[in-house]
Amino acid sequence: PIPPYEKERLKALHELDILDTPAEASLDRITRLVARVLDVPIALVSLVDQDRQWFKSRTGLEASETPRDMAFCAHAILQTTPLVVPDTAHDERFCDNPLVTGAPHFRFYAGVQIRTSSGFAVGTLCAIDDRPRELTQEEMDILRDLADVVSREVQLRENLMLARRQRNRSDALFRASEAGYRSMFELASVGIALVAPDGGWLSVNTALCEILG
Repeated sequence: PIPPYEKERLKALHELDILDTPAEASLDRITRLVARVLDVPIALVSLVDQDRQWFKSRTGLEASETPRDMAFCAHAILQTTPLVVPDTAHDERFCDNPLVTGAPHFRFYAGVQIRTSSGFAVGTLCAIDDRPRELTQEEMDILRDLADVVSREVQLRENLMLARRQRNRSDALFRASEAGYRSMFELASVGIALVAPDGGWLSVNTALCEILG
C-alpha cells in the first residue's frame, strides 16, 4: 500500500498535468544555466512519479526518464534539505546503482526539492557530474535559488489549473441554474412573462399563452 503522504504527493503531482508534456523554454534555460554556472555536464528538472522519474527539462542527458528505483531524486524528495552526494562510489545508497556503475557514470549529485504551494516535493532541480566534487557555499546557494524559481513556475501552473477548475465549476453552476430557471419558466402552471421597460413582451411561457389565447 502507498503511504498517505505519498498518495497526497502523487495527487499533487498529477493535478499539475505536467508529466509527459513538451519542453518549456523557461525551464530549459534554468538547466542550461545550472550546467554552465556549476560547471557540470548534466542538469535536470526531474519529477518523481510512482514508478519512474521523468525529466521535464534536461541538459547533457539523452534519456527522458529512468525507473524510480534508480533515481537519486527519489531519495532527495524524502528530505527537507538538499541532497548532496560528493562521491556516489563511496555512498552505500548509490555505489551499486546502474547509473553509477555504468553510463553515464554519475559520481556527484546535488538535488534541491521542487515544491508545490502545499509543500509537496514533486521533484528536484539537480546537478550531476561524472567526477567526485564538492560545491562551494556560493554554488549551493545558486542551486537553491534556481530551484526556488522552478518551484515558483510549478506553483504558478498550480494556480492556473485551480483557476481553470473554478471557472469550469462556475460555468457548470451557471448552466445548471439557467436550465433550472428555463424548466420552471416553461413548466409553471401560472402565466409568466418577461416585459421590457417600454411594455413590450420579451418572453412568455406556454401557460400565459393559453390563458390569453
